[in-house]
Amino acid sequence: MRYLFLFILPLWLFAEAHLFVLHRIDDNRHPYTNTSSKELVKYFEYIKSHGYKAVKLSTLIKMQKEGKNIDKIVVFTIDDSYKSFYKNGLPIFKKYNIPFTLFVYTKATTQKWGDFMSWEQVKECAKYGELGVHSWAHPHLAKISNEAIIKDTKKAIDAFKKYTGYVPNMYAYPYGEYDERVKKIIKSFFPIIANQNPGAYALTSPADDIDRFALTGTVDISKKLKIKVLNIKNLQIVRERNKIIKISGYTNKPYVNVYITKLGWKGVKVKNGYFEYKPGFELKKYRNRVIIRYNYEMISRLILKED
Repeated sequence: MRYLFLFILPLWLFAEAHLFVLHRIDDNRHPYTNTSSKELVKYFEYIKSHGYKAVKLSTLIKMQKEGKNIDKIVVFTIDDSYKSFYKNGLPIFKKYNIPFTLFVYTKATTQKWGDFMSWEQVKECAKYGELGVHSWAHPHLAKISNEAIIKDTKKAIDAFKKYTGYVPNMYAYPYGEYDERVKKIIKSFFPIIANQNPGAYALTSPADDIDRFALTGTVDISKKLKIKVLNIKNLQIVRERNKIIKISGYTNKPYVNVYITKLGWKGVKVKNGYFEYKPGFELKKYRNRVIIRYNYEMISRLILKED
């Protein structure tokens, strides 16, 4: 009877949502974090014409908790509260009636840095979306002490209390950087945490480690929307300081393709449901991505090089 029950489960229980992150809009001085308004319109036209529904991040989490269908749900998030988003992006979001979640770089906003929104502009954005916290000073969290992380987080919280009268329950890591130590601390303040690892979001995905695709430059959003979560049990990434020794796990796929930053892709066979890859690779960069993929199914992890 158990297998019959699984067979008749509605297919939408296995559907997945997709989250995207934007930074600057029409600011060609910074191409690595910039998206043109022309591209933004393309994204909105595509999702509107293909039956997708855009919601705020908090709405997606509520749907997940209630076990609702999240198929064809998309979430647009904006990191750093750049003024270019307010000037060039917000009018497009309003025109297409697309809600969003804006993660505020609170020090830049509080101290009125030129490239960033004022608190008045942030609150104007909140009328059409919602707000989240993006730290106080935008530090590389994994490079600072526990005490410094807590101090930075509390300053961001205090700024929100002072200028908006409330504190959001959502946080996005500065630079998308974190490790287990950082995650544990941030989780003590915020139940909903966004990273910048590429991947889809399922009903079983953790709300405190949310993957998002970056939309910078020119992106074929149709391909991003095809991505599904690759189910891997007991995924292990074994390292000795700055060397990745082994990547392994269990999956029902016949093979997987494994990617490591600066090493590239490697096809790995799955035998009896188990795969094992021993690259013995010394990390070259501070931020390194491990991606495991089978066709349009994927899972990714961030590996930070130790000092």
